[in-house]
Amino acid sequence: MSEIAVLGWDPMITEPRELLLRDGQWFEDGPFLPVELSRVAPQRYLTLALCRGSEPVRVYWSLMGTDSVGEAVWSLAQRAECKPENVGFLDLVTGEHWCRTVDECLPDIRRWAEAKNREGTAIRVVIWNDLRPDFERRARRELTAENVIAYLKGLRPEAREKAREYIQKTPPGIHTPILDAVRGMLEGLR
Repeated sequence: MSEIAVLGWDPMITEPRELLLRDGQWFEDGPFLPVELSRVAPQRYLTLALCRGSEPVRVYWSLMGTDSVGEAVWSLAQRAECKPENVGFLDLVTGEHWCRTVDECLPDIRRWAEAKNREGTAIRVVIWNDLRPDFERRARRELTAENVIAYLKGLRPEAREKAREYIQKTPPGIHTPILDAVRGMLEGLR
């Protein structure tokens, strides 16, 4: 049976909620992708997003519990609290794809999936959260660790607490320069 793989790098790994995963197991050997703490969530805290120019990190992956691409995309969109058009995908069979953030990474995602297939997994489609980074536009500051920390410290208490929760629930295997700087001063967000 052909599979749909989902890529992840955020609290979706530790709290999949209703995400339709095949067995709930996440693997730590996903592709290397440029991820950074660079998206302002509706509640004003920051989230990890694919971010052009960021240092690539190895992301997690899992298999979806459905063989319907539409259902898999819908499930990920519901978990990410976004519209389905904010879910990227790559169909290894047809070559069809959708990626608005870092389309230059599509060959890397393809190579990773093909390597997994050579190892015995039958990945047909790969999906991921494709929400765009928007810190610089929304915060009107350059994306640096210092600016992100200043932004987080300036949030209202309830938003700072959401930021703390998000960082604490991010998988420990995900390391980015800004995320690690924020992890180092988490207690200062109280």
